[in-house]
Amino acid sequence: MGTITKSRPAFRTAVLRRHLSAGARTKDTRVSIHPYFTVKEGKMDEFKATFGDFYKCVDKETNCFYYGFSVNDDERVVYNRECYDSAEGLLKHIDNTAAVAGPAGDLCSEVKLEIHGPAEELKKLEPLAKDIDAKMFVLDGNGFTNNNMKPGKDTAVSIHPYFKVPADKWDQFVAAFEKYYEAVKNEPNNHHYAFSFNKDEGIVFNREQYDSAEGLLAHIENTAPVNEVTAGLFDSVDLEIHGPASELEKLKDFAEESGSKLFVLDENARCYK
Repeated sequence: MGTITKSRPAFRTAVLRRHLSAGARTKDTRVSIHPYFTVKEGKMDEFKATFGDFYKCVDKETNCFYYGFSVNDDERVVYNRECYDSAEGLLKHIDNTAAVAGPAGDLCSEVKLEIHGPAEELKKLEPLAKDIDAKMFVLDGNGFTNNNMKPGKDTAVSIHPYFKVPADKWDQFVAAFEKYYEAVKNEPNNHHYAFSFNKDEGIVFNREQYDSAEGLLAHIENTAPVNEVTAGLFDSVDLEIHGPASELEKLKDFAEESGSKLFVLDENARCYK
């Protein structure tokens, strides 16, 4: 993630050396769907009451890596942080949760959908994307996952940057991806890191996640030199941070400084593998 921030003091070396569970870095070829539900006024409690039904459905699935709702109550927006091993895995999930999704959708005034994944997987999802009006983001082929998430309760922190990149700066911005990968691959607190993009709309996203607030802050510090490369190559960046309330509390200063919206991760969010 590259963002415009003030320089931060060095974090304790212990943070950077605190290793996660053992995992081997591999190319990230997974597919994620990013739903943003704008809930009707006065319906948030009713919407949240459906979370348990979704979890019960997904607990039976074998293709899901992680699944958890996060909420920005101030704007009445609910997000679902979810990821699957393939296009087929996502399609099975859509079928599996259809009975629950219908009633939940009735509680929303708007639903925005994105699908992020490798080009060959997105090809298989074109009919679905057309049917549900989802924007497609092609996952960069050099993105990686460290395969170090622990099955059980999901307490990870993710930052969601959406860069608006002008056409005449696009190639320069994309060329900087490798510099970020090179910096991030040595971060012990990172779960996964991969750029994705919708060139038609001039938007670059970064699918990235960390074990904690400290891990994210260490990442921000670590990639500061690379941010100098991309400074001036994008018109704007919209930032969100999703994580447990206790972790977001530690990130309030950074969120205020960077203009990030905060989404509180539901306590029942799961990591399956």
